Amino acid sequence: MLADLQRACPTLALATDPGALDAEGVDALRPFRGRPDFASVRARPVAVASPADTGEVATLVRWAAEHAVPLVPRGGGSGLMGGAAVVRPAVVVDLHRMDAIVVDADACLVRTGAGAVLARVGEALAPHGLLLGHDPWTVGVATVGGVVGTNGLGYLGARVGSVAAQVRAVEAVLGDGRIVRTRPSPARSAGLDLGKLLVGTEGTLGIVTEVTLAVIPRPEERIVQSWELPSFEAGAVVATRMRRTGIRPACLELDAHGTDDASASLLLVFDGLRGEAAIHADRAAALLAGVEGTMRTAADAAAEWDARHAIAERWAASRAFQEGDWLPGGARAEFDYAHVGVPLAALQTVRGVAHRLVGEHGLTLVEEGLWHWPELYSVVVSGAPGTAAGVRATIDGVCRAAQDAGGTMEYCHGVGWQLAHLMEREHGVAGVDTMRRVKSVLDPRGIMNPGKWNL
Repeated sequence: MLADLQRACPTLALATDPGALDAEGVDALRPFRGRPDFASVRARPVAVASPADTGEVATLVRWAAEHAVPLVPRGGGSGLMGGAAVVRPAVVVDLHRMDAIVVDADACLVRTGAGAVLARVGEALAPHGLLLGHDPWTVGVATVGGVVGTNGLGYLGARVGSVAAQVRAVEAVLGDGRIVRTRPSPARSAGLDLGKLLVGTEGTLGIVTEVTLAVIPRPEERIVQSWELPSFEAGAVVATRMRRTGIRPACLELDAHGTDDASASLLLVFDGLRGEAAIHADRAAALLAGVEGTMRTAADAAAEWDARHAIAERWAASRAFQEGDWLPGGARAEFDYAHVGVPLAALQTVRGVAHRLVGEHGLTLVEEGLWHWPELYSVVVSGAPGTAAGVRATIDGVCRAAQDAGGTMEYCHGVGWQLAHLMEREHGVAGVDTMRRVKSVLDPRGIMNPGKWNL
């Protein structure tokens, strides 16, 4: 069948080397994230296809539909939920060659191939005095197609929102090989927005090949502040009051220091025209003084902000496929994280659930915080080797507590394989059935990223 594919599309780059297949068949999800069963689910890809343009993608999809061969789209491979992992024999569609970038400075738009790395898009915008609104921790690895697939939220999310708010148009190949293109208007009132339909769907409905994103002017003034607070609760109060007052940060990151709630830290970034950022920063400082906050030095704040991509840079330097990660009964410590949306009135209840589960399962609460809005709550937990069941029970418990409170189980990284078992709980039977009906229309042979989303 691969020979048929190569004859149908002679210019399509195909790789079948076992080392390349192993590396391209996984993303950042690993069995030691509380899911030892993932080791037995992982499958080596049949091949890795690297198309150069949308026409080659369409040819590949038509071939796959004819032969019922699953396709798994891949960007930078930094996804945390197994969205780009191969869980049954499939061809990986590596989009890195589709990385053209065209800047329309006056329209504040950038049109880019799905395989373009975010950092490179930012470099193309810089000479025009523009800035990419999406600035995730993996900015040097993640691709435009990848972040559109997961509807990611970055460090400037308090200013620009998630990726969905920045997408103006998409080009995509559906599961039968048809190409859909939407129009880059800032507003429209002409039926269903098919571009928005594809955002956040992780390649389960089609393969996004090109995206037009709204971008923002580089701020004339940026003020970065770091604060010490007497408690996590004090930080949540300040975040709530800032929103009610109209104080607009570009970034808000609150971190608790331990489970005793004795102290916390708050990173704030304010962007704007000259003088504008200072107004918001001064008003925020007055609120923080009211809860006995203490400002750290400007050098400390700058160092914290400048190090925001450091974890991803270290991960990227050591992300080569390691067979030891997939062996059962390994001696590696377990860890995982939850990023849940929680109605403000239920925040303390969900925090209580997280703390209780960490204690019940003998785990360590590594990090706990809020991101941008007081409803976006996150935890990182870890445990000794052999605590996988406790790690999974804790993360699932936090997700379920958020859902029970009327919130959502994930606000940033998508669903993929890791959270697929909670999709019916998230959307209800009718909701998941509706998604399956949509998929059956756009992907009639069921070849698009199977095994994800519980579809």
